[in-house]
Amino acid sequence: MKHTFIVSLFLTACTSMFADTLTVHQAISLALEQSYAIKIAKNEAQIAEVNTGYAAAGMLPIISASAGQVGGVNTINQSLLSGQEIIRESAGNSGTNLGIALNWTLFDGFGMFASYDRLQALKEVGELRLRSSMQQTIGSVLRAYCAMVRNQLLIRAAIERVDLSKEGLRLASLRYSVGRSGEQEQLQASVELHADSTALMRLQEQLRQSRFQLNNAIGGHKDTLYVVSMEFPSFDITNEILNGNLIQQQNPELMAVKAGTIAADAMLKQMEARAYPRLSLNSEYNFNQASNDGSFVTSSRVRGASFALTAQYSLLDGFRLGQQIESATIEKQNTELQTAQILDNLMASHAIAKGAYHTGTSIVTLQEQNILLAEKNANIALERYKQGALSNFDFRISAQSVFDARSTLAQARFEKAISSVDLLLLTGTLQDILKK
Repeated sequence: MKHTFIVSLFLTACTSMFADTLTVHQAISLALEQSYAIKIAKNEAQIAEVNTGYAAAGMLPIISASAGQVGGVNTINQSLLSGQEIIRESAGNSGTNLGIALNWTLFDGFGMFASYDRLQALKEVGELRLRSSMQQTIGSVLRAYCAMVRNQLLIRAAIERVDLSKEGLRLASLRYSVGRSGEQEQLQASVELHADSTALMRLQEQLRQSRFQLNNAIGGHKDTLYVVSMEFPSFDITNEILNGNLIQQQNPELMAVKAGTIAADAMLKQMEARAYPRLSLNSEYNFNQASNDGSFVTSSRVRGASFALTAQYSLLDGFRLGQQIESATIEKQNTELQTAQILDNLMASHAIAKGAYHTGTSIVTLQEQNILLAEKNANIALERYKQGALSNFDFRISAQSVFDARSTLAQARFEKAISSVDLLLLTGTLQDILKK
């Protein structure tokens, strides 16, 4: 019959799809290796590290060397007051100069120290952004992985419902053939089987889409055929995670904003340092040698060192410094406000995730008990239906109750797992699952 072919086709598709099983740790490991976001964050963290140091802050002296060579050939025709005439053809001249110079800012109002602190803070921001990117990637993988687990459980429940519908159609056809029921009951059973088969097909497509989402989270876009575990990943949600205190200590996003506040404060100190005098040391050592066939001095050689200690103070810069200090002060205030805003958002998200976790836990416990009752009721209904003591409508309700109980349990476990991921992500402890 047509419906038998459809069910067989679905079961064959499921078997062919379930060729390889991808574990949650394998998925996470692949994502950490292939994620573009993590690679970009790593490069940005390396750039920040390269730009951090005493040299970048302007604390070290600058030493430069120079060398030059000049020369020429001249024809000289000179008449002196004494009446002497100097006439020389192709008189050559040459010169050589060598020099080493040192420039060193000794004091700039502690601006160089503020610059160093700012670079250190930006380095920390880069490291925290990398950590945040890794945790966000892990979170995306876990959400997609849990979605696949849920869809697989829904498909398994749908296949069981198709099997019950198939058995119901067989019994209805048998009862109709012996005259114990009318054709309407057989037709209704056939309609129900087709409806269940259609629902199974939709769940198969939903599973395929969730597999695409997991592939994308891992770092690919191809529809690689595999299945995941039939159990949701387990997470150790401790009271310390539930109370939310770890958010201020370990949340990488919040810590990055706090480091940004330190960088903004250091920028303000850099601006304020420009109001102080600037003391610098300049030293040079030069060597010059020259020769000129057409001069009274045919050759000369000079070498020696010089130094200068210079103090500079800006008396007036068009009031630009005051404007820059005011702008840096406002920028620092904005980072402080941003820190408070992000903390409030994180605490609100934590409260939502915590509530969802408790609710999901309660629903899972209730539905685990409900499944046992629904299965027992379905078994009794099936026996009574075989005996002709139960209508097709009542048998259908008992079969549907099993599917509803399994679907509700799968969804509740999914929501509990997702809320657990959110709690771990908010408290900055999501990477700890890699150690287990």
